[in-house]
Amino acid sequence: MIISWLALSLVLSSVVVASSTPAFRTTETAPVPYISSVTSTYLIPPTGTGFIVGYYINPNVTPLSKINFTELEKSGITDIYVLVNNDNYSSVLPEAKKRADAVGIKTHAWVFPGFRYASEVAGLNIGVHLDVETYDMPSYIPEIKAMREATQGVTFSLCVKPEIWDGNQYYNRIAPLCDYLVPMLYIGDYQHGLTGLKNWAWVYNVLYPRKIVAGLQTYQSYQNTTPVSQNNLFSQIRAVQPNTRGVVLFRYGLSNLSD
Repeated sequence: MIISWLALSLVLSSVVVASSTPAFRTTETAPVPYISSVTSTYLIPPTGTGFIVGYYINPNVTPLSKINFTELEKSGITDIYVLVNNDNYSSVLPEAKKRADAVGIKTHAWVFPGFRYASEVAGLNIGVHLDVETYDMPSYIPEIKAMREATQGVTFSLCVKPEIWDGNQYYNRIAPLCDYLVPMLYIGDYQHGLTGLKNWAWVYNVLYPRKIVAGLQTYQSYQNTTPVSQNNLFSQIRAVQPNTRGVVLFRYGLSNLSD
């Protein structure tokens, strides 16, 4: 049920992107800064109760101390996905959760294969978001199963390449192992328009009901890192909304919000 218009104020200064294309990204490296003088107000479309509006945070680029969590909540963000690794999760996640809890935002640890502390993260009552971007998904299924077992009691989600758009990702095998899948439906990089985005969100929902949260691209493409317009992002969210549990907005350092 549509209930309200939500404004998402994202100050697009010191915006950055990954150093490799989403289609081939399997590990995280230091992002390349993109400096923009543009200040945009993104309008989140009307959302219903329980609709996820997620936001990826790389604290190496946008320190948690520089993010105004109150403004994130007011703008409509419901969930944050904070990039951590084996070495820093214990120092980063408690601060993220404390600040997010204070405004009613849910916290998830954004991790990559090889992360060894899923159980400890779950013990902090923090969700685990495993980023598995691969052309050999079956080889990762044992790790996915083990991480699912280690995260009982919290949300366990998978960020994956989009099925069919980028080959066989074995959604039929991995969907039962998580609470939801986040296919990277990056229309700028996969050269799909809004119609294709809408149609495939519908197909995914038919095949995997209530299992899809759409990962959306907030910049033109890997080759053109200019932020999309508010109308463009609005249209993407509206295209997937009827057939997804929510959206997660992707870009390193998407906003450099001050305290």
